[in-house]
Amino acid sequence: MKRKTVLVVGATGMLGSEIVKALLAEGNHNIRALVRNPEREFERYLRSKGVELVAGDAMDPATLPSHLVGVDVVVSAIGNDPATFVKIHSNLIEAATKAGVPRVIPSDFSVDFFKIDESENFNLAMRKAVANLFEGQNVRPIHVLNGAFMDTLLDRNVPFIDWERKVVPFFGDAGQKCDFTSVADTAKFVAAICDEDNPPEVVRIAGDVLTMPEFARSISQGLGEQLTAECKGSLGDLESFIESKKANASNPFDWIAWQYHHNMVSGRAKMDLIDNSRYPCVQPLSAADFARMQVG
Repeated sequence: MKRKTVLVVGATGMLGSEIVKALLAEGNHNIRALVRNPEREFERYLRSKGVELVAGDAMDPATLPSHLVGVDVVVSAIGNDPATFVKIHSNLIEAATKAGVPRVIPSDFSVDFFKIDESENFNLAMRKAVANLFEGQNVRPIHVLNGAFMDTLLDRNVPFIDWERKVVPFFGDAGQKCDFTSVADTAKFVAAICDEDNPPEVVRIAGDVLTMPEFARSISQGLGEQLTAECKGSLGDLESFIESKKANASNPFDWIAWQYHHNMVSGRAKMDLIDNSRYPCVQPLSAADFARMQVG
């Protein structure tokens, strides 16, 4: 099998660094990482592992063309900066098209944004805008959808779980299933997708599919401490809560987590099909097993 060359943009971030690790673990790829400063410590670490570092800035199209020569897949793992997200992807898609790169994996990594309206989540609206950029282009997308990151939900610095009261709050129907995947497992799926000669344009993967009460019980089992799911109201209550946040918050990121929550507990962004069986080499962690790994 021909070794594919993969260019990773955002290789030093939370997800991007895991994607590089997963590609290195597979050992089937020539890995390039687009970085602004190749001499920083983490970049030097990547070089020591065999990653080819190329200096450039995805916001500056002039720095891209030479780095895309011979690339089979561009993987974007950039963050959700509204000032740069769509522009960076526009630059990458244009450069990839000119260089004859067949595939770009944009930085989606989310719930199924194809099923919801742009007004329901401004982060997902950016992803829909990026998806539209592929129209009429020879380079084709691979949209990787993974639901919610378990890592974010269990991060004690993120105000989703009330750790003091040991409560997992949720709105809406307690029977609504939601999709959850760890960052590391998402990265492993990305590495497996990069191996494919003819991958689909949308890949939906999940480590676990649970209702919010089931999620609370699963992570309780893994953490060894009892957390209880607590319904805070209806979907209408959640919508009113989001509007009140918008009216009083100084930063839109103050309410984005609740927009994601609505996307999930409403079922509107639930993935209808899960493609895990397409990649048997990846055995993702359940929520309980992921939580267990966080102990200690």
